[in-house]
Amino acid sequence: MRSAIRTWFDQYPTLSLWIVALSAALLSSIGWIYELPLLTYSPIAIVIAFWSIYDFSILYYALFLSLPLCMEFYIGSFTTDVPTEPIMMALLVILIIKNIVSPTHGNYWRHPFIQLLGLQFIWWCVVLLYSTVPFISLKYVLAKLWYIAAFIGVTFLVVKDVKRFKKVFWCLLLPTFFTIVYTLIRHSMQGFSFESSNHVMGPFFRNHVDYACLLSLLFPFLFVARTWYRKGDLLRYFIDFNIILFLVAIWFSYTRTSWLAVFVALGAYVIFKWKLIKPALAVGTVLAVVALSYLFYENRFLRYAPDFKKTIYHSSLSDHLESTQTLNDVSSAERLYRWVAATQMIKARPLTGFGQGGFVANYRDYAVSLFTTYVSRNFEHSTVHNYFLFLLTEQGVPGFLLFLIFIVFIYIRGQKIYVETIDVEEKKIVLGVLVALVVMLFDNMLSDLIEDVKIGPIFYWLIALLVIQDKRNEELKMKN
Repeated sequence: MRSAIRTWFDQYPTLSLWIVALSAALLSSIGWIYELPLLTYSPIAIVIAFWSIYDFSILYYALFLSLPLCMEFYIGSFTTDVPTEPIMMALLVILIIKNIVSPTHGNYWRHPFIQLLGLQFIWWCVVLLYSTVPFISLKYVLAKLWYIAAFIGVTFLVVKDVKRFKKVFWCLLLPTFFTIVYTLIRHSMQGFSFESSNHVMGPFFRNHVDYACLLSLLFPFLFVARTWYRKGDLLRYFIDFNIILFLVAIWFSYTRTSWLAVFVALGAYVIFKWKLIKPALAVGTVLAVVALSYLFYENRFLRYAPDFKKTIYHSSLSDHLESTQTLNDVSSAERLYRWVAATQMIKARPLTGFGQGGFVANYRDYAVSLFTTYVSRNFEHSTVHNYFLFLLTEQGVPGFLLFLIFIVFIYIRGQKIYVETIDVEEKKIVLGVLVALVVMLFDNMLSDLIEDVKIGPIFYWLIALLVIQDKRNEELKMKN
């Protein structure tokens, strides 16, 4: 069938285009008139489906184009992100068929990164059996399956060289550029007020944290991309403009973690450039152990319980920053409330945790009332706001250790990949990937973004890029 459609495209390209366009426009009009959302957005699905039969890489690029723009869609009690998740599901099917028909990418799947990820997936399935919320946990495992299939498996098939990486970069940058301009315009209408900063990026982002973290994650690649074009080139001017625009957008997101992430990216650049990842990891481990020992020695963390009456949401940035220092802003205090609850949950079920999605369903039973804030009712069903505590509460100690080993190995092996990469352009991309992975980890110290539909998939895509480069380096060694 695919061969027949390809032949038709080659013989009648103009006619094919008109058939697709008119069919899409007709269905969209019917959907708009009769207020049928699925039918209204069907043109996107038709065009993508039609072209994916002709060349499934089109569907892959469409996935990245849709990522910054996707929106939550409710089907009863079930929610999905349209059109991103349906595209991921389609790519999962394509990947399965592709590997059955032509299993030529086995070397990638045997890479240590993928094997460690496979161990994590096995543990997710084990945790599912002991979950306190089995239906939610099942949805989690299935979502992870198509995340990994689309952003790792299909990346192995499509992103075979720097040229294709550049295509993906532009597919991410252009819609992100649109969301930034859209957000800044809406925010300007509110006088760039701190109070409105959490809502002006809707409906594309749930909150200012998701928005700012995506920007901080893509920010290092702007410096990689500007080296692709000569001085005076229009595209280079556009990239330089985006560097400034991203910084402005991150500032007006009023997200403290993302502000710091810009400086963390600079530090990560120095660490990988000067091959300092092992001492950096050692120092980080020591600092983490010291901090945790200090907090839990004789329950010292109880001294940081907030004053319920003083812990409020501040409408001005200056008040917000001032209260942050004393933990009297509501976001910092609420994090403490949930972190304390998480530590009690870990003690209760250290091996398997409460299951994926189990934190929100159970944490109130383990919370310490001393840390309660005005937003502890948690109407938005947000989680623990620390990815490591998140893993410990929902997947137990084994899930946490598997992820920790995975991350440490990625950084150490990633440093080796960077050193062994000979091609200048490829080397810059590897460095950008490693810096972005550090930013990702830093952002997740105060959030659970690897589970977010806009941020989490990028994490798996970055891993796939390292695997591809590692295999390419091995092939070059064998030739020489």
